[in-house]
Amino acid sequence: MSGIAPLTPADADLQDFPFMPLHVARLRDSDLAAEAHPEACWYAVLLWSASWHQVPAGSLPTGEAVLARLCGLGRDVKTFRRHRDDAMRGWIECDDGRLYHPVVAEQVNSAWSEKLAYRDRKAKRVAIAEKAAEARWSKAPSNGDADASGMHDASAGDASSTSDAMPKGKGTGRGTGSYSDADASAAAPAPPVEPVDPEKVMFDQGRRLLAEAGILNGKAGGILGKWKRDHGAEAVIVALGKAQREGAIDPVSFIEGCFRNGKRPHHDRPSGPIESRRRFREQHDVEPDLGYGPS
Repeated sequence: MSGIAPLTPADADLQDFPFMPLHVARLRDSDLAAEAHPEACWYAVLLWSASWHQVPAGSLPTGEAVLARLCGLGRDVKTFRRHRDDAMRGWIECDDGRLYHPVVAEQVNSAWSEKLAYRDRKAKRVAIAEKAAEARWSKAPSNGDADASGMHDASAGDASSTSDAMPKGKGTGRGTGSYSDADASAAAPAPPVEPVDPEKVMFDQGRRLLAEAGILNGKAGGILGKWKRDHGAEAVIVALGKAQREGAIDPVSFIEGCFRNGKRPHHDRPSGPIESRRRFREQHDVEPDLGYGPS
């Protein structure tokens, strides 16, 4: 035993987290980037990524064959051994017999805390909803209460005396027919839904992404404003999402490249064999084959 407790909780599971934080400046200025062979650096990044989806998250097994496979080397353990010292730089073995990296563990613990907090908030919302539903249905009159209150058959011409029998107001005539007395008396009006402002979404999302790249808020606002003016807020939102998903190191250059390649980022363009043939005809000035055959 190493005498070192595991650096992440034993039940930490981030397999539903597709993204792992990567601090660009921290990696760029690290001893690993300065001293190690580029191939070893690549294996190191792959091992960090692999550990993100292990359980416990942020850990790795100790077997060389498994580590070589996680590096993308398959069964080539010989190559892994040649680069092992640099590829495994920073990893330590803990009491549970697994390897942990302090920097990866730091990111795992932050993400795991957020996941647990979300579970807690969700459980509270469910409990509140269940209590509200129970209270609502408890107000529904039983059969005995209905008889005691003198409710009559609506077909007897006295439907006007049962004021809660149906909700008042205008409808479209396309209901499901399942509206109950309890719903009519206890349902509160739904709060108005605020419309989504694409410009606000664009600026909020863009400022966060550019701040991660070290771009100050004022400068980021100017860049985003220019993109909005030239391409529209919706196109900018799509490009920002693509830059975030692909982990663009330089998001400004990445997004401007998306705009140069077309009015929409590449992933948002039509695709498939028909679209590929259309683009080929445009590039090579070929007339479309209408299928009439030779005349």
